[in-house]
Amino acid sequence: MDEHGFEARLRHVEHILVGQQALYLARATKLPLLQRMDALRKELQTVYKGNKGIQDFIDKCNLIIDDVHAKLLNPANSTFLMEREFLAPEAKLELVMAALEDMETFAKQVKQVKSLEHVVSGVDFEAVQTLGPQLTPLEAIHSDQARELNELTHKVSSLMDNYNGLINTLSEIFISWDDILGTMESHVSALERKKEVV
Repeated sequence: MDEHGFEARLRHVEHILVGQQALYLARATKLPLLQRMDALRKELQTVYKGNKGIQDFIDKCNLIIDDVHAKLLNPANSTFLMEREFLAPEAKLELVMAALEDMETFAKQVKQVKSLEHVVSGVDFEAVQTLGPQLTPLEAIHSDQARELNELTHKVSSLMDNYNGLINTLSEIFISWDDILGTMESHVSALERKKEVV
């Protein structure tokens, strides 16, 4: 629930800053609220630093406005400091509650990273620097062996195709011979019976 309208306000500021770049907005609105706010803060910093007109305007306003309000116009100032100064405790609590799920997910990820830290800082990883140069010649040998394997596989496949074709041809020849021999035997036996009858 967004009863204070943070989501709508952030979407409005994003639309003003980004303009009509619908692809960026469609991608950005899928991010969690805190990440979107951080991305928007970085975009504001870029716009502020890269636009001479805005800097001149802020400089003129700084001459007119007292120092208490001047820091509000400068996006380089920490928003956390401003939040501490201007947000009511209830609003701060609402912001924390809205980000509670993201913070819990982040805490779980930190625990997972902490539990896997021994893997990254293992003794085996220290040997990578010394084993890397030894791996380079093996990569060249491996690529040669892979090429030779492909050639041999092609040759074996070709030989198997030839073998299968030869076996099929021989099978057809043997079947044909069997038919011829069967026909000859039947003629011979018919002639023998005629001879016995005569």
